[in-house]
Amino acid sequence: MLNNKMSKVREYILDEIKKGRIKKGQRLPSCRELSRKLSINKITINKAYKQLESQYRVYSIPRGGFYLVETEEAPSSKAGLVDFKSVVPDEKLIPYREFTHAINRAVDTYKNNLFGYERADGLQSLRATLKGEFEGDGIYTSADGIIITHGAQQAIALVLQSVFLNTKGKLLVEAPTYNLVLAMASKLGIEIVGIERSIAGYDFMEMERVFKLGEVKAFYTIPRHHNPTGYLLSEVDKRKVAELANKYNVLVIEDDYLADLGSRKKALPIHYYDINNRTAYIRSFSKTFMPGIRLGAAILPDYLHKKVLALKHISDLNTSSIPQAALDIFIKSGMYKKHVNRVRKSYEDKLKKAAEIFKALCPEGLYYHIPDYGIFIWLQLPKDIKDIALQKKLADMGIKVSNGSEFFSGGWLEKNKTQNDYIRLCISGVDYDNLDSLATIIKAMNIN
Repeated sequence: MLNNKMSKVREYILDEIKKGRIKKGQRLPSCRELSRKLSINKITINKAYKQLESQYRVYSIPRGGFYLVETEEAPSSKAGLVDFKSVVPDEKLIPYREFTHAINRAVDTYKNNLFGYERADGLQSLRATLKGEFEGDGIYTSADGIIITHGAQQAIALVLQSVFLNTKGKLLVEAPTYNLVLAMASKLGIEIVGIERSIAGYDFMEMERVFKLGEVKAFYTIPRHHNPTGYLLSEVDKRKVAELANKYNVLVIEDDYLADLGSRKKALPIHYYDINNRTAYIRSFSKTFMPGIRLGAAILPDYLHKKVLALKHISDLNTSSIPQAALDIFIKSGMYKKHVNRVRKSYEDKLKKAAEIFKALCPEGLYYHIPDYGIFIWLQLPKDIKDIALQKKLADMGIKVSNGSEFFSGGWLEKNKTQNDYIRLCISGVDYDNLDSLATIIKAMNIN
């Protein structure tokens, strides 16, 4: 009888998940609420929830209820859809089970201060842990020099607001660059200037000419695992950026969102070459870890650190303590490093397969860049193929891609428009077997 009632609870919850009424990270109905709805006593419902927890479908927070970890795909999802557009981790690689245990350990370990207000710059223990982790990447700072944010996007937004608030000046960005930063700058009313980012790097004569005008206050750059191209900036070029920024008093906003997926060869950030404290270094844990755990870190020049911290305190008081504590435990236990190595290997294998497909099928007139590490593939289309038209054609075939136009500022495109359009492909969330769809993308161009 008890088992039948527990099965009824389980079936009800799983049905709610399938229908999309309970989503990933969302709190399940309380035992009291479900008891009234199903006419089953609270003890039985709690046992059913515990059973789901033992199967790693949900996780619990003491005195905080049960939350969904892994969700079924909603029926409304398009069957057979291959998504090369979304920048999300491979769901098969997300460490739900391990992180659930880390959350439970975090609540137990830090129970005396987790449910109060934490400092605006983040949990002290996590900042101390990250200090040690960052040193291995050539980033030297104190624990107090690190600000924990709600992902890299919040860090970038806070820096832009702090630099351009109530003052004139321009933001130099790469062409192409991260589309959400373009949207962010536009929303903040910041004037954008572009400089071409090619596989060879920058035209430093052009960069110096722009800096010399004295109008650019900050330069936003993604040195490695560049979004959208996947390009990697050389160590010589990173040093040159730091030198020019210092010479012309320009703040470098270095977005190192995929630092953990770096190549096995030593690659240092611009921050390492900056001896004059003119770099705002930003890191993310969302793209390699769990997208729902919105955590990032910023290391800023002293004058900017205080401004950003004040703005952050006004906007959100602090970053949620529980995921911070869980990430701290996850890193200290060695599980994070193990997870990152697994993710890196998976993405390397995907890129190798993609390279084999393009090498075998790539027609004349199609330029492509597939890096050894990272998550992006950049296609320069033949002159007669338009990005938006190809994007729509592929969507009708069940394949989602990003058109290249959205990664360029409007002003830059008007002045520098070439005869070629571009497409960005992201392999991170695509199943290995579904990479065969790359052949379909090539054939869709009707140039084979």
